[in-house]
Amino acid sequence: MTNIAIKLNDSDFDIFGLPCQFALDSAALSASYLRLQSQTHPDRFANSGAQEKRLAVQWATRVNEAYKRLQNPMERAIYWCELHGENPRGQQSNLPPALLMQQMEWRESLEEIKGVEALEDLLSEVAAEKKRCLTLIAQQIDTEKNAQAANGTAQALLFINKFMIELTKKLEQLEDAS
Repeated sequence: MTNIAIKLNDSDFDIFGLPCQFALDSAALSASYLRLQSQTHPDRFANSGAQEKRLAVQWATRVNEAYKRLQNPMERAIYWCELHGENPRGQQSNLPPALLMQQMEWRESLEEIKGVEALEDLLSEVAAEKKRCLTLIAQQIDTEKNAQAANGTAQALLFINKFMIELTKKLEQLEDAS
């Protein structure tokens, strides 16, 4: 493990040698991941001492977690916010009133929906809003460097993602029932 120049407590971006931003080069991320995975895989340390084996497991786990987080745009945005002192998973106080109203409308629509087609339409509408929020958060992070604004958008993304899971489950239930 001595040939690794980074530390376990380095940021995910630092571990993969990437700039701390929303937009990232997925090919560079994958290449760094494969390189680090081969360097840290516990099987490479099968003949090493107990401490070296433990460290290899810690590194492999850290690399896998960081890769998973950076691969997912929403998780990457949340992580960036956390690195900049925000807490998107905390109290949702930054949500704009328009989004709060939209949430209520979506919930009402969900309660009233009976058919698969209407549910698919709502799911498409919510997916479009998620895409819009991802575009917005990219601007807030990479162009504006505005952690507070990005935090509010990350909170919106968390709600949207959770709501999309609910919609998908209801869609599966409706499809199973028909």
